[in-house]
Amino acid sequence: MSAFTQRLPWHRALCAMVLISVCLWAERFSLMACKYSVRDVAFVDLGSVSFEFVSVIPSPEMDHVKSRIQPVATAVFLDSNVHSSWVTTEDASRYPALESLGNVSGGQRFYLCREGLSPLLMHPGNALGDQQDDELWQWMEHTIDSPMRSEILKHLLEAYAVILVAEGNLGSENERARSAANAAAEAIAKLMPKMPKPVDVPPQVVVIPHEQYAVEASMLWSLGMDSKPSEEVQAVVLVGRGRRLGPVLRADELTSTGLQSILAVAGQDCECDLDRSWMQGPMIPLRWGPDRQKAAFDALDFDPENPLVKAEISRILARGKQGIRVTNRADIGTNMDMLLLGYSEEVIELEAEEPVFASGIMETNTADVETETDASSSIPAVLANDDLPEKDVIDPLSSDPPEKVGSARKTLVMLAVFCMIALLGGIGVLLFGRRHG
Repeated sequence: MSAFTQRLPWHRALCAMVLISVCLWAERFSLMACKYSVRDVAFVDLGSVSFEFVSVIPSPEMDHVKSRIQPVATAVFLDSNVHSSWVTTEDASRYPALESLGNVSGGQRFYLCREGLSPLLMHPGNALGDQQDDELWQWMEHTIDSPMRSEILKHLLEAYAVILVAEGNLGSENERARSAANAAAEAIAKLMPKMPKPVDVPPQVVVIPHEQYAVEASMLWSLGMDSKPSEEVQAVVLVGRGRRLGPVLRADELTSTGLQSILAVAGQDCECDLDRSWMQGPMIPLRWGPDRQKAAFDALDFDPENPLVKAEISRILARGKQGIRVTNRADIGTNMDMLLLGYSEEVIELEAEEPVFASGIMETNTADVETETDASSSIPAVLANDDLPEKDVIDPLSSDPPEKVGSARKTLVMLAVFCMIALLGGIGVLLFGRRHG
């Protein structure tokens, strides 16, 4: 026994030990709760997603072109997630970022590259020798900035998320997609007050007209969307620092239910039972300078640029189940259970019964059912059914993932039992002290 407890009557020492134990348990419990939401994590840049602006120049022209373009590129890409590289035409086929192109010929070429995507050819318009410095600046600026991109980033700093809809060439489909996006945003707005970290501004819908594809090509390409005019309408959900959350939805996949199921994830706590790797999803090429850093700090209750925050987020992303790569739609996963709990396969044996619908979730008992991710769907089968009643479409807050509920419930039960024992012990000590006092 320590010298401290030797100076105290035994019942006071016991009370002190009980109090210290309760405090330690309370601290442990508070540490288990994640103070960041999925949306918060998306604001932190760990340097895992970056773009490369590769200039492919014939050897005899390299010095001249580089001396002209390099100063402009350095200034334009300052505070952005894009860096410039140079390679001769003769070496282009062996350059890692350009290997998928094979032999590159035809004089000067410029590509925007990112791992997992085919290089995007950036057309300089007029010959570089005829362009003024301001024209070169504007051309390279399109890599990291555009009208719609600026609008999206403004919304992301304040709003819960952004639904980006890129129109196809069918007016009826475009109208249906806009209606689906607006309906999903309204549905999530009603649920936001119940979320762990409520956001004041509901999801915003941004529409890229069909004729604006060329201006927004680099952004569309970076998100895995069609960067050239397409017949199909397409949409993605963006959060945080311009990160894609979930897969690209196209044509018939683009429903209000599908968008709502993806949006619901953004408000979840980054609990230790969640799969984390997709939280650092594909990011658009952008400039994130001091102004946007300050705006993000003002909008959040933490500084996403703080090294300690980055270290903490890095630990969060490193914990949990096997990571899922997020370079394209197939990598992210196609089932909400996979997004929340990670991929797993189990064989269950239950008596066959009729499907039961409750709270928008179908519970089907079948014999020898193997639960595994279906690569052909982008959302759970029931969530994709728009024929369900409006009240039963989806309520992501009605129940938590099984592992999350089990872990929290176990901790609460243990804490309650410990507190009860401590209370009874304290009462016993008090009665014993009065009897012998």
